[in-house]
Amino acid sequence: MGQLFRILKSSVWLLLWGGLVVQSANAESGRYPPADEAWDGTSYRALVQRVETERLPLPTLSNEATKLVFERMVNVDNIPLRMGLNRELSTTIRFQRLDSALDPIHKLVVLYLNETKKGKPYATELTRLMVYESKVSAALLDLSEPYLATLSNDKRYQVHVAYHDQVKSDARQLYSDLVQGMTETRRYSKSDILRMIGGAHDGLPSFLPIFTDQDRQDLVQRLTQQISKSTDQELKKALTELRDAIVHRRART
Repeated sequence: MGQLFRILKSSVWLLLWGGLVVQSANAESGRYPPADEAWDGTSYRALVQRVETERLPLPTLSNEATKLVFERMVNVDNIPLRMGLNRELSTTIRFQRLDSALDPIHKLVVLYLNETKKGKPYATELTRLMVYESKVSAALLDLSEPYLATLSNDKRYQVHVAYHDQVKSDARQLYSDLVQGMTETRRYSKSDILRMIGGAHDGLPSFLPIFTDQDRQDLVQRLTQQISKSTDQELKKALTELRDAIVHRRART
């Protein structure tokens, strides 16, 4: 009888403990922007703020409680990309939606990168977020000149010009960082690197017009060095195609 009581008591404690774990996970997941709704710039900013000031853990693919949050974070159907790529909307609305999201997305990239440097296994999440950032940046670059043209009569036109020059400078650095990631084989897996190469190739038509001659030389040099180091034929082929596209200034067909 005593043994039966102890078994029942242990079962009750296990059920209570399991319930507390589920409640805790649900409470924490509730602190993230909703995974079942399209995100806007405010969603990304809210996540950055909670991670930085409330120590909310970064969403990861390995955590069942945050996996869907991460998938939503890099979903191309989120509002900035969905509206930014919609040619039926005005240039101003499209540009502003993309612009409002790019800065907090970049801050998230930095947060994942910092944790990865500390040894956290976030390389795949970082890769996907970097590629997503490049998509948003590419869409913004495509709208930069058309949007600037709508401001030609604005008294603060030169201020707008300076801002757009900074947007282009940031985009050049973003692309450079993406290529740099392709050379860091100790941090990223083969599939991660192939994803980066694909993202760089997809965005190349938008980035090519803003590259300086020095940018192209630096990118080509780094890619050429990595091609010579790589022993994986699939990576060699993908890296070579990207390098040649930059050299000949042509988009992937």
